[in-house]
Amino acid sequence: MMSAGPLFGKHVLVTRPRGQAASFIDKIEAAGGMVHFVPLIAFRSFSDPNGKDRLQTLFTYDWIILTSKNGVDFFFQQLEKAGKDRADIQARFAAIGTETAAVLQTYGFQAEYIPEKFSADQFAKEITDGSFEATKVLIPKGNLARTMIADALRKKGMAADEWIVYETFFPEEEKARLIDLLQKERTDVITFTSPSSVRHFMKAAEEAGIDAFEQSVVACIGPVTKKEADRFGLHTKICPDVYTSESLAEAIDHYFRKEEN
Repeated sequence: MMSAGPLFGKHVLVTRPRGQAASFIDKIEAAGGMVHFVPLIAFRSFSDPNGKDRLQTLFTYDWIILTSKNGVDFFFQQLEKAGKDRADIQARFAAIGTETAAVLQTYGFQAEYIPEKFSADQFAKEITDGSFEATKVLIPKGNLARTMIADALRKKGMAADEWIVYETFFPEEEKARLIDLLQKERTDVITFTSPSSVRHFMKAAEEAGIDAFEQSVVACIGPVTKKEADRFGLHTKICPDVYTSESLAEAIDHYFRKEEN
């Protein structure tokens, strides 16, 4: 007789954006979980005042650092909108994480540098210790991304230009769905894959007067997201060493297998 899976009967809230959640949901369901999908963040193109200059000087960079899958997609969208041929790019690419590198590959480019751990903090550390060197770097990013990579590059004497190519927002139509879910269903596991999703979750919960999540297991994709969840008193219990959605699903599976034993 086949096992029902370690998440059998567990209600799992998935807050990943639309278009990024399918494989994660598949893994949760394969482990027996009952998924409630409420995407708490969405993305749209951003018109950076520095965008025109970044496009004009695009071919002067020897490295382009992409920090997320969204950064990849919106970077190439900006190029296409401006009529730039990506085949003319001479820069080498660095990517934070294998998932970001995989999306980059769909545009015909290989990530030639990936930090040991998939975070901006780790990349900044490797810049500081001399593992990564460049002359002039472009960093396409989201509006909420931190500046630590650019700061580390400049401290080491390298030129670094940041370019905001997309912005993160709370899809308001999902707020009512989340509140209804929290009021009517139990949430055995709450998953977060970004600090923004934590903030949007707490905003909706506070507006609805819901403040008790002690019975829920909070799972975060990495330490930055965990720090935000813990700041709100959510007490993260699951946080994988590798910061990918696949590793998060595996960590949730492992947590509940241990609970069974």
